[in-house]
Amino acid sequence: MAWRNLRRKMSRTVLLAGSAAITAFILFVSYFFVFSMERSIAASASRLGASLMVVPKGFGGQAGDMIISGTPTKFYMPESVLDKVRTISEVEAASPQLYLETVSTVCCQTSGDFPVVAYDPKTDFTLKNWTATEKQIGKYDLIAGAEAGGKNYIYHFDNEYMQEWVTLFGKDFMLKNMIFPTGMGTDKTLFITLDAARELNHKKNKLDFPENSISIILVKTKPGMEEFVSRQIDRMNLNVDVVKGSGLQETVNKQVFPVKMMSYMMIGLVLIMSALQVMTMFTALISERQKEIGMLRAMGASRAVTFRLLLMEAGFASVIGATFGSFAAAAALYDNRILILQLLQLPMLFPDWSTGLLIGLGTTAITTLIAIVAAFFPVRSTLKLQPYEAIREGEY
Repeated sequence: MAWRNLRRKMSRTVLLAGSAAITAFILFVSYFFVFSMERSIAASASRLGASLMVVPKGFGGQAGDMIISGTPTKFYMPESVLDKVRTISEVEAASPQLYLETVSTVCCQTSGDFPVVAYDPKTDFTLKNWTATEKQIGKYDLIAGAEAGGKNYIYHFDNEYMQEWVTLFGKDFMLKNMIFPTGMGTDKTLFITLDAARELNHKKNKLDFPENSISIILVKTKPGMEEFVSRQIDRMNLNVDVVKGSGLQETVNKQVFPVKMMSYMMIGLVLIMSALQVMTMFTALISERQKEIGMLRAMGASRAVTFRLLLMEAGFASVIGATFGSFAAAAALYDNRILILQLLQLPMLFPDWSTGLLIGLGTTAITTLIAIVAAFFPVRSTLKLQPYEAIREGEY
């Protein structure tokens, strides 16, 4: 009966569904951005944000904020230092990097002098969280900074037909992934695997660095244990300098915080606006249908049945409208994700389709619940009238 009422009064149904669609659209977009930013912030907690950096003695000043900048200055220390650092129980992760050479090459139609850094993809916790895709890295796969691969290439990286080969040290590497812009030297750096670098070492004079050596160790400690771990490393007398992380995480949080707050405010305002809008609309609609409701009651329908019928109408219309609004928002966001990334210049990690579907279902459910709750009050007020009173008031 509720469904037939909606079909009978299409103009009223379109009005209710349209209101729900607009609400769902705004809710979906707002939470989508908040969710994407939260993922980005969680990722940036480990990207370029090592708690500590361990470098050879005397090179602490050069490490500074250049966590993975690929500085052309080459310095080395024994790889055994890494194993000793990992023995500290307060160290959650430790990953090595090796500074190689600065090479003149062309990557993604972008020519220039690019520092090359070797890293260990198995233990890395700085690069992988802000790369464009989550692809497995093979021995001869390459990761490029945003500028090394061309600023716009990263925004089309999900195109499976785009492939790029880069020749380094006499060996062809497949460009497998890219890093979002950081504003640091990382943007112009090429990253290859440690296994590949060691295999090419001392071959055809392309690479020449000490065997079993590394340049820097990026250390992630347990929360609040940076000072303790630093002192522990100093006590080991490893002939190294320990440098605190750059604090990029705080910078990212400060940049994203205003946008997050605006999104949360938008969500709150949309919820309030939607509730008031539905209450206003239902007050007018119920007033218009006083006679109809009175006749229904006079024919034997109880208050509970009539109450349920009217709320079901609001629920059905809201589900239809909210579903359409959520679908339209998802389609618009996913279809224009490249433009959004280029405009915002933020490394937003968009959720996959399954997560987007869950966001859409949640948005639809919330929008429908708001409509039902908002309709509850005018409906309850009307049902307090006796059937004859409702019929009489509906005739005026």
